[in-house]
Amino acid sequence: MDARMKITRVFIILLLKIQVVIAWLGSDRTDIIHPRVRNTFSVRLKMAISAQNKMSPMGVPFDQLSENLGGKGRALSCWECYRKGVDPAWFFGSSQNGTPQEPIAEVLPHSGWSREQLIHKGPELGEKSVKLINGMASPEKDVAQLSRITESKDGTTKLLLRMKDGLEVETVIIPWQDRGRSTLCISSQVGCRQGCTFCATGRMGIIRSLSAEEILVQMYYANKICRINQIFAIDNIVFMGMGEPADNADEVVKAAKTLVNPNMFGLTGRRVTISTVGPTPDSFLKLAAANVTLAWSVHATRQKVRNALVPTTKYSMEELRKGLLKALSGRSRALKSTMLEIALIDSINDSYEDAMHLVDFCKPIQQQASKLVVNLIPWNDISAPSGAASLFRQPSTDTIFRFQEILKDNGIRCYIRTTRGDEENAACGQLATKSMRNHKVMNQVV
Repeated sequence: MDARMKITRVFIILLLKIQVVIAWLGSDRTDIIHPRVRNTFSVRLKMAISAQNKMSPMGVPFDQLSENLGGKGRALSCWECYRKGVDPAWFFGSSQNGTPQEPIAEVLPHSGWSREQLIHKGPELGEKSVKLINGMASPEKDVAQLSRITESKDGTTKLLLRMKDGLEVETVIIPWQDRGRSTLCISSQVGCRQGCTFCATGRMGIIRSLSAEEILVQMYYANKICRINQIFAIDNIVFMGMGEPADNADEVVKAAKTLVNPNMFGLTGRRVTISTVGPTPDSFLKLAAANVTLAWSVHATRQKVRNALVPTTKYSMEELRKGLLKALSGRSRALKSTMLEIALIDSINDSYEDAMHLVDFCKPIQQQASKLVVNLIPWNDISAPSGAASLFRQPSTDTIFRFQEILKDNGIRCYIRTTRGDEENAACGQLATKSMRNHKVMNQVV
């Protein structure tokens, strides 16, 4: 029994005990328990039991799926559907269940495709395999539902996905006209416990971590939206959405391995990046097990400034750097490249001294990494009503370029991240849903 199943079972037992207590109190005494709480427990009990009995094929190892379906070819056919954002249960069962048009969420402006429009290579699954797939969790019915889609003027598209327990996460499609491809920014948690003062998600606190299936379903829906809305196909994924990947390392690594498996989503390791704030020196090594690119959200190398921006910092920057170097040391040359990310904030971490301190900090990493890139991210206003973030400002363009020039003049490859999706709150650091900002303690899942 894996860790997730154990946690699910403990959760079910806890809910059952609560239900017993409610029943023991009797109908004449249940008024002391808020009806919203009673309803929440009841609904989540049913969902937890259902989730334990069903697993999405996206969460099943490819070899196991091949065995279940009776051959590798059928498993490949199943995964060809997922790569298009199509539920294989519908695709292979549509001729039998009388639904020729692809079922899609009401929030989409366009109609779904027909089975004939979806060119498919590979064998049919057969009635037995279709029945087996139908008995497993559907990505759209049992994992998550698309509840809202918004598009910025620059084409950046934000998807709001509602999980089965009612919690919501955001994922962002960023199309690049010059490349003719899109980047997908995905979330690993609902909220985040790291509390970065400049980040909207950090102000939410942690609600819960996502399962590997809940992470992968973001790619599934993004592929669907790109196909239906004619957005450039996704060839690059960054774990830079809601949550801290290192606080959910097991599920993040599992999801990342599925993303780069050639039989599954099929991206290369260089095209998937996991960005971590580095809660501990060991965080980098845990995430390196995914065989994808590692990025470190540094934000400041001077310890006092770093502690102010990332208040959960418990280790010195030198200790965290050693952790990154250790993780890079055992990697192939292709995956030895790394990125450091700095959210530049006016008069906080954008001075000449900050830049030169960063230059010195980068030297040991340059010696170890096959390629080091520093990404400068002009801070995005998160409309914080109080706290330090309410006083933060984005640096002037001249300040940002001057900071970049200092790094480049000292041999550091440095780029300025193009700000995308501002008007839809889809830019870096802005991912936090309105419903989550208003989330009540009684609805939290630990």
